[in-house]
Amino acid sequence: MATLGAPRQISPLIRFGRYAALFTGLVYGSYHLRSLTNKEEAIQEHENKLKVVRDARMKMEKERNTEVEMTALGRECGVVKG
Repeated sequence: MATLGAPRQISPLIRFGRYAALFTGLVYGSYHLRSLTNKEEAIQEHENKLKVVRDARMKMEKERNTEVEMTALGRECGVVKG
């Protein structure tokens, strides 16, 4: 099995390029995350408004269905004439 020689020095230009790319990626990622967070906050605010309306509608529908079911159950059991 062949043995490896001593590692060679990496060019300062290549080393600088690597760190510059790393730093640029970190800055870009931070900026991109911030922009996505702002967009998501706007979306969440809109969805929360819709959720309030939807919850109220679902509550009314559930109450109406419960009343219909209880009336039907009362008729089946002979408690309510109908």
